Amino acid sequence: MTAAGGERGVEWVQLWDGRRWPGRVRDGLPEFRFGQAPAGLSTRRQLRQRGLSRGGQEPFARLTWKRDRRFAWLYVDALAKAKRIPTGKQLAAVNKALAARKVCAECGPVEHCVRTTDQLCGDCYAAGVTPTAGGTDGWRTVQGWQDDTDVESDADEDAARDDRAGQDEAATAARRAADALTRTEAALAAADHADRRAAEQVERDEQLNRWHADDRAARLAAEQADTDTEQWADERGVA
Repeated sequence: MTAAGGERGVEWVQLWDGRRWPGRVRDGLPEFRFGQAPAGLSTRRQLRQRGLSRGGQEPFARLTWKRDRRFAWLYVDALAKAKRIPTGKQLAAVNKALAARKVCAECGPVEHCVRTTDQLCGDCYAAGVTPTAGGTDGWRTVQGWQDDTDVESDADEDAARDDRAGQDEAATAARRAADALTRTEAALAAADHADRRAAEQVERDEQLNRWHADDRAARLAAEQADTDTEQWADERGVA
């Protein structure tokens, strides 16, 4: 795994099988950029996709990308080993161990793994269940804490009920005030309309009275003119 300068400033890395490959050495390990690693090297994911494991070998090189901010270890394919397939007994032991981690010391089997410190499920821990002085075999419920919680819950419910009642009363008063305002506006509008109609009626009556007076004056003037004409004719002997 030595590096040596070559033609045109290219840095060459000595591989495990004697080949030389362009790359660089950092912290004692060969390093290749993404897409430039030699054949025969694979990441753990690539080995797993082929049903292989690294077989206990240490990383031979490092694969870098994103300007060396990301990297993955590279392993020699020739030293990789086939992944071990668990037997039925091994799978049964694993399932048994997982099932034991899903048993609450207070309420029994649950759907999730319990806490490793006190073997309580989430519900029991939230409810205030704590281990007794004798160890983790027995558990007790802190009744005083629950009583305080119940009292606080009752007080909270009463306060919430009072708040809701106050809000309902305020809403009812607001609706009543809005209805009264609507009725007042309607009454004012009706009164204004009635006043306008009355004023219009008075104006029409006054106009009619003026017309009647003018008509009466015109008739009187016509009658007076006829009378004057007749008198004038009589005085002059006009038949």
